[in-house]
Amino acid sequence: MSKSKSISDPGVVFSRNIDWNLFKIFCQIGDRGGIGAAGRALNKQQPSISAALRRLEDHVGVPLCVRTSKGVTLTAFGQRLFSVCEDMTSSVQNIPYAASIAKEGLSGVVTLSVISNLHLVSKLNAVFSEFHQRHPKIEIKLDVAPWRRVLQSLEAGEAELGIGFDDEEDGCLTKIPVIDQVQQLYCGPGHGLFGRTITEPQQLRDEPFVVTSNEPLQYGQYRKRYGLGHQVGGIADNLQERMWLIQLGVGIGFLPKPIVGASTFAKVLWPLLAKDAAPVCTLYFMSAANKAKGAPAQLLWETALRHLQKDRMRSSRDNGSAIHGGRAAALSAS
Repeated sequence: MSKSKSISDPGVVFSRNIDWNLFKIFCQIGDRGGIGAAGRALNKQQPSISAALRRLEDHVGVPLCVRTSKGVTLTAFGQRLFSVCEDMTSSVQNIPYAASIAKEGLSGVVTLSVISNLHLVSKLNAVFSEFHQRHPKIEIKLDVAPWRRVLQSLEAGEAELGIGFDDEEDGCLTKIPVIDQVQQLYCGPGHGLFGRTITEPQQLRDEPFVVTSNEPLQYGQYRKRYGLGHQVGGIADNLQERMWLIQLGVGIGFLPKPIVGASTFAKVLWPLLAKDAAPVCTLYFMSAANKAKGAPAQLLWETALRHLQKDRMRSSRDNGSAIHGGRAAALSAS
């Protein structure tokens, strides 16, 4: 137990009083879509499953399921709890495997296909630092590629893990959100709009753009909405070269604001769009959902999951979105 938590803390009291088997039963209800199906999976009678569900709902204090003629539908809070229960189940199932690794040690290679400039994403530092400290014999191989190629590498099995953007259409990936990145439109110091803020993006329709050969969907959707980018001034897949071309005045272009702010280009690139007018892309830590991971990749995935979910939980609490105080704070990660 954390030293910072009192034994009277609602979360501590809840964890001491709850029957953890209720989470296992609820996970089966959510996974199977019904109380009867969950009973068959657990070799238990339907009344005992129903009673367990009622006990869990009494403990958390909110409904978890809505019963229908076709089974049960999870409430919004039930969906969050189900996600937590899935993670708990996965962690418990991995204990024998983790214990074996701890006893014998592990070496090998974990290959990741990643977009460029991830060293400027501070949230990833703790993930890779801890992983290397715990498993110094495992080699980390980073293959830097355009975002679309990252997805293709995962689907083809060329890389076990990836970090980049998603096309929002591929259901074959398991994703952990890393950070939501504002994608600003920038111009260079010699551009006529340098120092100005554009409140109507359609004003930029005649401006040449510096683009990638395969841009993220959010870029294309935004340009289409406002009629932008009909004239291409330059093409560069690498982020550094794209920032360089924009600085030189070859055109304006979308760039991730946190990356620009942490780079050497921060003082020479000007953000054109008002704060709330720029599109947002989510950076993900990804794996192929239908492919088994090797031991090194599984360990790195679990390290990323632990750190990145903890970050989102902290962010949700800071924004006042925790439910039922400390007892439900762990559920705000979803």
